[in-house]
Amino acid sequence: MGDKQDSLDHEFANYTTCHGASRIANAKNRPHMALWTLIFLAAFGLCTWQIVDRFQNYFAYRTGTEINVQLESELDFPAVTICNFNRIRASGVTQRDLTYLWTAMYAPVMMGNPEAVQAYVNSVDWDAFNVSTELLEDFPGYVRRNGFVLNEDTLAQCTWRGVECTAQNFTHVFTEYGNCWTFNSDKNSPLKQTSPGAGNGLKLIMDVQTEEYTEDPLLGNLEYGLIFQVHDQHEPPRPELVGTAVAPGSHTYASTFQTHVKNQPTPWGQCDQKKDGNHLKYYDKYTLAGCLLECRADLVASVCKCTPMYYPGDMDYCTPLNLTTCVVPTLSTFLRESNEYDACGCTVPCEYTSYSSQVSYAGYPSDRAARFYETTYNFSSGYLSKNIVLLDVYYHELRSTTYEQFKAVDESGLISDVGGQVGFFIGVSVITLFEFLEYLIMKFSAFFLFSRKSSITKPNKNGLKVNNAVVFENTAAEFAEKTDSTELSTIQTKFNGEKAATLEMT
Repeated sequence: MGDKQDSLDHEFANYTTCHGASRIANAKNRPHMALWTLIFLAAFGLCTWQIVDRFQNYFAYRTGTEINVQLESELDFPAVTICNFNRIRASGVTQRDLTYLWTAMYAPVMMGNPEAVQAYVNSVDWDAFNVSTELLEDFPGYVRRNGFVLNEDTLAQCTWRGVECTAQNFTHVFTEYGNCWTFNSDKNSPLKQTSPGAGNGLKLIMDVQTEEYTEDPLLGNLEYGLIFQVHDQHEPPRPELVGTAVAPGSHTYASTFQTHVKNQPTPWGQCDQKKDGNHLKYYDKYTLAGCLLECRADLVASVCKCTPMYYPGDMDYCTPLNLTTCVVPTLSTFLRESNEYDACGCTVPCEYTSYSSQVSYAGYPSDRAARFYETTYNFSSGYLSKNIVLLDVYYHELRSTTYEQFKAVDESGLISDVGGQVGFFIGVSVITLFEFLEYLIMKFSAFFLFSRKSSITKPNKNGLKVNNAVVFENTAAEFAEKTDSTELSTIQTKFNGEKAATLEMT
């Protein structure tokens, strides 16, 4: 059995494609064998070190980013949401309503002390304000009717690619600024810009109506003007976070850029492929903004039992007192004590389109333009400088930029790295692995057959003696046969020799 195993080892060492094995097996002497053994072990050690390093590099989940800039003949124009810093118009409400609203808005000032908030709410006789029924029972409808309205009075001029547009081309949306209006909100067939530059996109002349402002100087917005946001049609607007302010008396140029982003899923990136479908309840496409809004809405609904008008949901809308005494303190505590992204489980989408604007300003209007507006729209120069906004949103160039995240080391790269290391140091390839597998199969087969033979020939002590005798007899017979054969050969050789010698003498 030992000779057979040794022969298998020697045969494998000779025919394997692994470098060094045949040198060790066929060494002429011990020093020669020791030298090649050390060389092989050193190469094997370096190979192991490099393989471990390659695996560590793979499981670091590093990524790279490929940037691709593509010039287009036309680009989808983004949605443009416009809001006014004034949430309630003075002409649409009574002084009692305004007093009630600003008294209620004072409660969040004490939101760090819940007991003080409750004491303040209990100390005010809210019924004594005698406010309108709509304000208490349908606050969203009240804001929709009395907030910032987009009509022929506020929208002095609107053009899209040089063609006139009207307030009918805008859709209403609630945000934390109250009424906001979105141009090009159609998700299925957005407008396209075919020529770059100012005037080839959306151009608006709007009246902010500063005389209608009711914002409290202590609790409300201190600014006057507009705030706008360019965004994808599938993304809900959040101008309070990413909006750009526009001051009256200026021409605002918003040069817009389109960017496509493709992220790797975890663990390489942060996106979750499971959320790319209909993961959200109130939005048809997953976006980070939509996820955060739904999370806040669920939190408020669970605590305050209502839904703010600027959050999605199917519960009753919150009243002004609900907003100030429950919604605002609840959200403030949540944002202060936890990370919103982790608590809500919101990750970046695996693929999305974003828009950014580079804003520049010019003085507006010129003296001649002021005289024109005074004649045409009955606007005085003083009114123009405090109320009129000229906004130009357009593509500076018809190009789209794609940022695509990719794995720094993918599965095929890992296989190539490992294969290169083992091939370089010890000459191992896929063929070598099959050779080693064949060797193991033959090795185990020989061992299994020997073990089986041993179990048959050694069942007990008596059988051992008998079988040993049988083996001895067979061995003796073989030896005798070999001996007779050898003697016969010797005699025949001797006879042939003597016969040859006799013939020679003759």
